[in-house]
Amino acid sequence: MRIIRLILFAVLVGGLVGGAVAFVQVRNDLPPVTELPGGTMLVVPGSKEKMAHAKVEEPHYDFGTMQRGTAKSHNFTITNSGDAPLKLKAGTTSCKCTLSEVSESAIAPGESTQVKVQWTAKADNGPFRQTANIMTNDPLQSTVELTVDGKIMSASGVEPSDLMFDKIPVGESKSTQTFVMAMLQDDLTVTDPVLSDPTTRDRFDVKIEPVDTKDLPNKNARRGFKVTVTALPGLPAGRVMQWLSLRTNLQDAEKLEIPIMGQVVGDISVHGTGWSEDHSALMLGNIKSSEGGHAKLSIVVRGAEAAGTTFAIKSVDPPEMKVKIGEPRKLKDTLVQTPLEIEIPVGTRPMVHLDTSQGDPGHIVLTTTNPKIKELAVDVQFAVER
Repeated sequence: MRIIRLILFAVLVGGLVGGAVAFVQVRNDLPPVTELPGGTMLVVPGSKEKMAHAKVEEPHYDFGTMQRGTAKSHNFTITNSGDAPLKLKAGTTSCKCTLSEVSESAIAPGESTQVKVQWTAKADNGPFRQTANIMTNDPLQSTVELTVDGKIMSASGVEPSDLMFDKIPVGESKSTQTFVMAMLQDDLTVTDPVLSDPTTRDRFDVKIEPVDTKDLPNKNARRGFKVTVTALPGLPAGRVMQWLSLRTNLQDAEKLEIPIMGQVVGDISVHGTGWSEDHSALMLGNIKSSEGGHAKLSIVVRGAEAAGTTFAIKSVDPPEMKVKIGEPRKLKDTLVQTPLEIEIPVGTRPMVHLDTSQGDPGHIVLTTTNPKIKELAVDVQFAVER
């Protein structure tokens, strides 16, 4: 009986060893690098096939503390530590992180290239984290993720930190102001005002003038300028949100970005479930791509021009949003209600438009036939996740 057990054990061990040898032989018969469906590369260990390899010594960089409204950048070095040419291609980035143009030239083995990531601190005070992805032909690392982070604080030389209009009556002008001050130096220059939204630049007037130190809001300032922004008639009804860029000679603040905020109000207003009057935006929140999102709003027109006011879609950003204007419903001669449907279709790619450091809100612009209000702006705050 013992002899029979030994024979069976030997047969079993022999079979396992033979199977292992056969498995190794089969694996060795495969080509060294195989392309799988979808472009995925299967790499066999021990292969002698030449391959590119993307190596980043420091894929993360800490900007430290940044003044709100200033910009910083960092050059990441990518080295080809493989033995075949390395190809790079710009991939996705966080919505407010800028990636420099990536060279289309292949990087030879042992050579390096630099990729610049830039971030403008436009978010509220607090920590931030932004990413940029680089696509590669490295079969073991198809994507290289570069990360920058830090902390935002209010610019000590700008008071108030926002250019706040509050409510602007349609057809009227309104002004707001802030002060740019030098706290540690005696000389100061403030020049080159530029508004971020080119479609409404001609509807604002910007004036920069020096101010005596005794009239500055911060008594420790050595020199200062008053910046006055005037909203002119013709702005679209709805939320006002853009940035004023200024050039200065302040250390670490050569370029300042100051937010301009407010709301243009008149005889046209938006109402409905999910609509926030304070933010002048539709709050859809987080949406699963497999489910999509949908909302129904009402555009209410009051006054003598109500019956003759119609709407048309001028622009939609991002273009994945679907917008539909319904038939107007006349409640009385001076009150008309028009349905507005907004849809995030099923299958929409992941994106962030929550009006945070990760991305601006979605933006819809409607034209109108109303003689007082030529355009209506509707913001949509949402994020699509898988």
